[in-house]
Amino acid sequence: AGAAGAEMAKAAAEEYERRLRSIPEAVLPRRPDSGLPIFDLLLLGFGPDGHICSLFPGHPLLEDTSSRWILDIADSPKPPPERISLSLPAVNSAMKVALVGTGDGKKEVVKLAFTPGCELPCARAYGAGPEGPTWVLDAPAASLFPEEASELRVFVS
Repeated sequence: AGAAGAEMAKAAAEEYERRLRSIPEAVLPRRPDSGLPIFDLLLLGFGPDGHICSLFPGHPLLEDTSSRWILDIADSPKPPPERISLSLPAVNSAMKVALVGTGDGKKEVVKLAFTPGCELPCARAYGAGPEGPTWVLDAPAASLFPEEASELRVFVS
């Protein structure tokens, strides 16, 4: 898709953010300090590389400070290269974040996510609530879950 795809992603991100911002604040409140949306709950999957939304490990969009809610990406490491994504600040403005993972392919990233200092996107998605994120995992995804992290909000089915 190249330049045309990048332009489409940029236009889609702008339009989606415009539509979200048009939702009355009585329905979608905003943070007074940042203007970011306060979603009640974001239910997020995560990839075997630890990405959430279209925020990939080591990608510059993780450090975005533009105050935009929706970002466009033209160089995704996973197809398609052109995408749109919630920004990490918008994710962390939500009252509650729940991360859902299933399968053996997620066990290593779950283990890494609970390693102190982990910078994977899934480990940086914590929401604004005081209790932090809730992780919902099946037994294979949780098979390497560190015992020392057992006090966290993790549900295994």
